[in-house]
Amino acid sequence: MTKKSWWKEAPLPFKILTYPTDEKVTKWFATQSDRKDEALNDKQFKTALATKGVSIGALCFFVLGVFVTIIFTLLELTNEVLNFDESYFWSCATFFIFSALFWLYSFAIPNKILTLNRFTGIMTYPSYGFSPHFTTTFTRATVYRVIMSGADATLAGAKLTARNPYDSGVGRGNYDLADSDPEEWWSFYVWYMDKNRPLPPAKAFDEYREQDFERRKAEGFPKPLYPSNISTPEATKEQRAERKKIGGW
Repeated sequence: MTKKSWWKEAPLPFKILTYPTDEKVTKWFATQSDRKDEALNDKQFKTALATKGVSIGALCFFVLGVFVTIIFTLLELTNEVLNFDESYFWSCATFFIFSALFWLYSFAIPNKILTLNRFTGIMTYPSYGFSPHFTTTFTRATVYRVIMSGADATLAGAKLTARNPYDSGVGRGNYDLADSDPEEWWSFYVWYMDKNRPLPPAKAFDEYREQDFERRKAEGFPKPLYPSNISTPEATKEQRAERKKIGGW
C-alpha cells in the first residue's frame, strides 16, 4: 500500500486486517442498545457515532469564553482609567459569542449514525456539520487511516476516516468513523459486512449466531466476500466441521 502523503495513506483495502479486540472495539457492543436509532443484529448494524446534547468539550469552551470575558472586565476595572471602548467590546464579544455558538452547535447538530446493511451491502455514514448522511455501496466507500498530529507537530495516533468517493470537499460524505485504532475498527466493519463469514466478535451478536449459521449452511457456505489476515472460525467445533465439510473452507 503506497502512501499518498505523510498524513493520509492510500485507502484501506476491503480486508480483515487484524483481530478486533474487546479492549479497543467490541466492548462497545457488549449489549443491545436501548436507543431506537441503533441496532445490532445479523442483518443490520446501526450505531451512533455522535449525538446531539451536552458536549463536554463545547461546554468547557463556553466556560472558557465566560472566564476570558470576566478576566478582560477585571483588567479594565483595575486600570486607573476605565476604557470600556469599542476595542474592549470586540475583545470580549468575539470570543464569548464564538464559544456560545460552539456550545449551542452541540445541541443543534443532528445525530451521527453509521448504518451497515449486511445483506444489501449498503453503507450509510454521517457527514461533517449539517450535511446529510451519505449512502453508498460498501465496496465503493473510501476509508483511510489518517495520522493525527499533536503539540509541536508530534504524532498523536491515527483515526479511521471516510471520504466522499465522488467529491474531495469537506462537506457531505466525509466523517471520522473511529478516533483511534483504525485497523481494528475497519477490520470489524469488513468482517460484519462479509455475510458469508460468521458474525464478528461482540456479545450483542451472540443471540444471532445460530440463525446466521443455519442461513449460511442452507446456502452451502459460500466463500467469503473479502480476504482476511486472520481466521474467522464458527462458534463451535461442530459448526466448524460442518462448514469445512459442506463449504470446503
